[in-house]
Amino acid sequence: MPPSKLDEFSRFFTPLVSDVMDRLGIPSHVLPHQIQSIPFNAALKVAGLAFPCRVIPTPEYVEIDTLLEMVDAIPPKAFVAVAADDDIDAALWGGLMSARAKSRGAVATVVNGGIRDFEQIAKLGFPVFGVYRCIKDIRRRGYMAEYNTTIQIGGVTVRPNDILYGDANGVLVIPQEQFEIVYQELVRSIEGEHKTAAGLAEGREARELFSKFETF
Repeated sequence: MPPSKLDEFSRFFTPLVSDVMDRLGIPSHVLPHQIQSIPFNAALKVAGLAFPCRVIPTPEYVEIDTLLEMVDAIPPKAFVAVAADDDIDAALWGGLMSARAKSRGAVATVVNGGIRDFEQIAKLGFPVFGVYRCIKDIRRRGYMAEYNTTIQIGGVTVRPNDILYGDANGVLVIPQEQFEIVYQELVRSIEGEHKTAAGLAEGREARELFSKFETF
């Protein structure tokens, strides 16, 4: 996949991608609605290649050796995805992880739990998506067991090099083998979106525009 196609996702938005996937008969790959950009950024749009990581809950102290290996292994254009098997009431992502991920060429991170160190993250300008803010450290609550592996987030499968796309509405997954057909349909559909929006601004009827451009 040419990197330019990921960059072109700034033309789209997650609801349109979801609608296109529905229209193509591709099962929903939208991550749980609790996962949102933190802090909220209405203009945020970011797409990358999934680099999934798995965290296992534990009350035992486990040092962060695998976590450190993971951040040093992040590839360019990665959209890091961290999933805990169960909520650990601790931060799955933080400021120093963001600093290393950005230096490695990552574009964003999504987690199914907590995030901390927002002053550091804000200064970096690194996009993060999660469920809640959390001060607590991962040690004695969980440990990173493996990375660059298949994970589940809210019943949605995320595999290495699937496409993750996030904006102010949430995050979704496009399976890598279906990316081209989804991308081509998005290019076609965005034109209808723009023409419908322009028509509505001119005062034309929604029914007329829908019958012509098949989008609303």
